[in-house]
Amino acid sequence: MDPPSPWKTPNQVMQIHKLKKRKKALQERMKQSSNSIPTETSSSSKTSVNLDFSRILNGDKRKNPFSKTAAQQNKKVKLDDTIQLDESNDKTLFALLNLPKVIEKPAHEVDTEKLSTFSNLLQKFTAVHTVENKVIEKKYKKLPIDWALKTKLRLMSAKPFPWTNKLKASEEASGITGFVRCLDTTSSSTLDTSPRARFHQTCLYWQHPHLPWLNLFPRSGRVAATSFLATNEEVKKALLTEWTESFRSLFQLLRALHCPYFYVCGNTFTCLFLAAGICGMTEPTALIAPTTRGFRQTLRQEDVEYTMPLRPDQKKKMNTSEEDRKNTSHDSCYDTMDTGEHASGDEEDPHEFLSQMGLETDEINKINNAQARLAHTAESTVDNAAESLVAVRGADAQALFNFLLNCKSLVSPNGPFAGVPPTLLSPTAFHGGTLQSLKVRENVILSDSKKYYSIELRGPLLPTALHSIFRVLNTTSNAQYSATFAHHQPTLAFSWAAKVISEDESTKENEPNHFAKAFNKENLSDCGISEDLLTHFCSSETNSILSLDSVKYNSEDDTFTW
Repeated sequence: MDPPSPWKTPNQVMQIHKLKKRKKALQERMKQSSNSIPTETSSSSKTSVNLDFSRILNGDKRKNPFSKTAAQQNKKVKLDDTIQLDESNDKTLFALLNLPKVIEKPAHEVDTEKLSTFSNLLQKFTAVHTVENKVIEKKYKKLPIDWALKTKLRLMSAKPFPWTNKLKASEEASGITGFVRCLDTTSSSTLDTSPRARFHQTCLYWQHPHLPWLNLFPRSGRVAATSFLATNEEVKKALLTEWTESFRSLFQLLRALHCPYFYVCGNTFTCLFLAAGICGMTEPTALIAPTTRGFRQTLRQEDVEYTMPLRPDQKKKMNTSEEDRKNTSHDSCYDTMDTGEHASGDEEDPHEFLSQMGLETDEINKINNAQARLAHTAESTVDNAAESLVAVRGADAQALFNFLLNCKSLVSPNGPFAGVPPTLLSPTAFHGGTLQSLKVRENVILSDSKKYYSIELRGPLLPTALHSIFRVLNTTSNAQYSATFAHHQPTLAFSWAAKVISEDESTKENEPNHFAKAFNKENLSDCGISEDLLTHFCSSETNSILSLDSVKYNSEDDTFTW
């Protein structure tokens, strides 16, 4: 058995303390009784006979020698009170545990004059800083352009929205007609111009393919694999054929400036195609995010030149020529693909230079392989991140379109989306496109005994749809409201990259660019969006592009804050 521990628990310490107190009290009583007995015996020795006979004759009871007097009982009560007070006192416990005693400090009197002065200073400080914050807070008349796709939008206001009721037949028909024909229903004399009809028009979009049993945006992968799509080759072939025609139709509309933009949402990446003139760009542009080193290597093999505007150490990353690519396959230590720089033909071959230095072929190959692994590792560090975004412009956008059109890896052979091609989203009609609507849900929220009205929209919220919703809300309601967004994470890099590209375009201040911008903006007048919205989307100002998480609208001065 283990030896007993020399340490005592707090309960054992208190028990020992109580026993010591009782022992001391018993010793005091015994001392008092021993001191009183001799005096009593000495006095009683003289009159012992008389006292005894008188007590017997009078019939009195014999006195108990162990009885206590009234003074002794009062002393015991006082002693018990002191024991209880000592046991409940912290000083006793600290003394038993050999800890420093707690020094009780006298309570200080509070100076009410100083306290009132401090409260006044605090109120003044708060008032000054609130005024400063109001002055610093910037207000804007227009919303910036956010190219990131939204999956959810929530509007909240203290007043009810003008479109909280169910749609009538005329309102639904007018909304669909105005969206399909790209009409401005505010000045129409034949269509319903009610707020509900205009709101329904802003909630529509075009999509391909549309499979009701699958949620094709966003592709979360939380659905079970459909057996007939994964195993039926005829169905997969028919879907791919229809998707090819729809993709070709959309790209031709973009080149003809009849479609401002569209999205291609695949399983592993999302691609945004922008028409010439949007954001001040003079030529068609495509943005792809996220990408991997293998995907970028495939683009280089297909002669698709691209840049990586968000990569800090590589602002411009271009494809090398066929001859340079052959040299880099043998001489990876002087790889020029990562830096976008082309080796000149006058430079000496590094393989021959190393051979002249006396190195053998095996040693040169080991050095090249080690350098190649380091280069590949460095290039793979940005994979699937925002910095991996790839921008393709001009004639290379056509090459990218041909690559995506013939790329078999766009369609997954297995998994929940086996055999399903990428999702095409567009604000304008195209061949094979299906007219879809956002899902709208209304709620009433109670917070701090206040009632708030909320509208939640779910689905792919396109950039032009957001601006149209806010425009309808501002013209039909005088209430203040706030809006919060949920982003599709892979598309957040689109706004950042578009801002960088727009800044590069603004630095080119030459006459041909100004004429091209004006020409492209004029030709985009038939792209399906209103004139004032088109002017905003064609602006080359870098401040007009920004990623947004939430927006507040003030109806008093018709301004936005974010």
